[in-house]
Amino acid sequence: MMIRRAVRFASSMGVSRAWSSIPHSSAVVRVSSVLIWAITSKDIGNNVTSGELKGFFDQNLKGRAMLARYLTVLVALALASCSTSGQISDATGADGQKPNIIFIMVDDMGWGDVGYHGSEIATPNIDKLAKSGLIIDRAYSFPICSPTRAALMTGRNPLQYGIDGPLENDAMLPLQLKVLPEYLRDGGYKTWMVGKWHLGMASVDAMPQSRGFDSFYGHLGGFIDYYTHVYLGGLDWQRDGKSLREKGYSTDLLTREAIKLLSGQSDDKPFFMYLSYNAPHTPLQYPPETDGTYGNIKNSDRRVYAQMLTYLDTSIGSILDKLKERNLAENTIIIFMSDNGGLLTAGASNGKLRAGKGSAFEGGVRVPAIISWPGKIKPATMTKTPMFVQDWLPTLLEATNINHDSHGFDGMSNWSAIFRNQPKPRAEPVILGTVRSKAVYQWPYKLVREADAGSATAQDRLFNISIDPEEKNDISGSNSDMTRKLAARIDAMPLRPSKGNKGPPPESLFKGPDGKFLYDIRMPETREPWADAATRVSSEKRSGS
Repeated sequence: MMIRRAVRFASSMGVSRAWSSIPHSSAVVRVSSVLIWAITSKDIGNNVTSGELKGFFDQNLKGRAMLARYLTVLVALALASCSTSGQISDATGADGQKPNIIFIMVDDMGWGDVGYHGSEIATPNIDKLAKSGLIIDRAYSFPICSPTRAALMTGRNPLQYGIDGPLENDAMLPLQLKVLPEYLRDGGYKTWMVGKWHLGMASVDAMPQSRGFDSFYGHLGGFIDYYTHVYLGGLDWQRDGKSLREKGYSTDLLTREAIKLLSGQSDDKPFFMYLSYNAPHTPLQYPPETDGTYGNIKNSDRRVYAQMLTYLDTSIGSILDKLKERNLAENTIIIFMSDNGGLLTAGASNGKLRAGKGSAFEGGVRVPAIISWPGKIKPATMTKTPMFVQDWLPTLLEATNINHDSHGFDGMSNWSAIFRNQPKPRAEPVILGTVRSKAVYQWPYKLVREADAGSATAQDRLFNISIDPEEKNDISGSNSDMTRKLAARIDAMPLRPSKGNKGPPPESLFKGPDGKFLYDIRMPETREPWADAATRVSSEKRSGS
């Protein structure tokens, strides 16, 4: 009864609103500060100490009855805190239900490849999404595909598991790690994956439908022919582990599947859709409807890339239209980002940022990113708060009020920065990178360890990327203490056997003898389909043969 009275009292005093707005690190200090606010409407600040609290209560809480009232509410709010594992997130949509989530990840799109960054490439639907929500100006991925996807799925730094490049075909995301769709499914969500996986393809256990997704449609490897759906000689197109032979451009097929899922959505459960397009990753292949646009672009690789990207943008527009048609838009969080910076030798642009895909310089890791939630996230806004890809899992768990242990992640929730414009301090530096190129962030400083072209010796460079986003001025010489501190973080990383691909880059497969991309190339099928091979291997392991 006392607890119920305390909760009613807390509610009547507006404590839930105050609770979500006070970013104290200590739970007791936060609750105490809220109570002071609720009882007296006085704000004692964000850096209050326990001694100051004691003094305040000595002056303002006279008598046992008032003290008992304080302690009762303190206990009630502490219990509420334990049940939600974080700040109250106001994570209900227009109909009082948990929000749907669509996470759109595109492949190898550069910072300079979206209209809202001034690109000559038309991306009207991505731009419209940006206007409807929040642009995350300092969004960071890993420099290459598999590490980014592993970080998204686990909330952890993939380098600690040897995922430091595109995964070898026989490697996989460790099976003991709980992943994003498993958390969401446990929280009452339907979970769908459409598109590129690239986190394991050698056994059925490694596939998306075995890792928390209720359904999977797409491909497992790092790239495919857009038309034949072949990866390294084998068909890599499937539904839940069953190979499919379908005609069509992969962007169209993935969009069709996403629309089909949205068309069949009922109101019994919210959904999470991971829509992972392989575009505009190589091979550079003309989309089906090439209308001669971009004749003003002289570089032919850039011209084909632009056509592929605008075609992809049209597909994203179709997804947004379907959400509106089904009256789902108001209760759907949409996140858009690229998995790494653009590949400069394959038509992409990273604007003025330094370097590109594969490098830990900003051009390889700072990516376009947007989050939109109509009626909840203020439209046409921007946050400068750094958002690393491993932050998305804890952020979405807080956004959806799903119980979790925040200490189980390397990433941190940025929901308060997104939803209330209240950034939280980051306790530890963040490391991004590959086997050859790494960066450590301790805002606003960034240390990059990478060898110059033609050199086998890695060099440490320090930048203040808040004022030098193009990384033109190495300040390591004048900031030796910070340089040593951040370099020590890289040195302290445990060495793990690399699970990254050791072969040549895939781009070499799509070029002619003259070294130029073949835009009309079609990759032939020369081996067993990948899903069939994985099913056979898994069956043989179970039978002991």
